[in-house]
Amino acid sequence: MTIKINSLELENVKRIKAVKVEPNQNGLTVIGGRNNQGKTSVLDSIAWALGGNKFKPSNAAREGSTVPPNLNITLSN
Repeated sequence: MTIKINSLELENVKRIKAVKVEPNQNGLTVIGGRNNQGKTSVLDSIAWALGGNKFKPSNAAREGSTVPPNLNITLSN
């Protein structure tokens, strides 16, 4: 059985202030940007959301933020 990510919402995680990603159901989703724009932060957040606190980044909260990190992932199952 294949499980897909239907939506991913992140707030105050590593370098990300807030982002919402809704991958295309029939294609490839590309996450791009310049250095230090948060691409790895998105991937780390997916690993954290799917793997639990075992995969929580060591510095999960965005620097300078007083609001704790928030992850919301919706899967196809």
